[in-house]
Amino acid sequence: MEIEFWQYISVFLLIGFSGFIDSIAGGGGLISVPTYLALGMPADLILGTNKCVSSSGTTFAVFRYVKNRTIIWETVIFAIVAALIGSAIGASLATYLSRNSIFILLLVVIPILFTLQARYMQAVTVKPQLNRLQVISRATFLGLFLGGYDGIFGPGTGTFLLLAFMLLLHMSSREASANARIVNYASNVSAFIYFLIQGKIFWPVAVVAISGSICGNWLGSGMVIKNADKVVIPVFRFVLLLLLVKCGYDLFLG
Repeated sequence: MEIEFWQYISVFLLIGFSGFIDSIAGGGGLISVPTYLALGMPADLILGTNKCVSSSGTTFAVFRYVKNRTIIWETVIFAIVAALIGSAIGASLATYLSRNSIFILLLVVIPILFTLQARYMQAVTVKPQLNRLQVISRATFLGLFLGGYDGIFGPGTGTFLLLAFMLLLHMSSREASANARIVNYASNVSAFIYFLIQGKIFWPVAVVAISGSICGNWLGSGMVIKNADKVVIPVFRFVLLLLLVKCGYDLFLG
């Protein structure tokens, strides 16, 4: 596979944009995977390369979130552990669920998510108080359920986590964006290690894409830390719209 210089530049820019979107509201794979497909990368190397690149870039976003004390460890650790378990269960069930049925389900669910966002994902000055048991049970449920979705299908997992953390755990947009990233990051790293062992990463593209992803994740996480209320909701809507278009295209035209 021969890749020209302009294609490397395109990969850097598009994957950089993907990392920027991913660090704010998740959903970067909706941009990165089509980029690799358009490049003509072998199909069996796309998922491994994508996990490698996204994990590398997200490391820098997570570093910034941890450094700025945005991660609520006493809550998110339960979601992380549950997401790893859920992802493994989901992957084992993936062969029993058709992709078309998932597309149809998402076409129904996404408009509902838009409605929930419009009604409930707003900045609030007074947060409902949850007791410790409620926090642990909700975080565990979200990790298990959305980790399972990630294992079965994947696209939009970080975006759904963002919404769920705001609605069910009453996090601010800044907290939800950061904590959703670290939960999604944990499951991505485990998948990356698997693909690395299997030799399913296309390194000539991955090296350039990692550079772009790092830049995008660094810029996006910085915007969340400094100005989350103005940036998270618009990007969240953009990702949901992108996911809706992708599901419709794959279902009816793919």
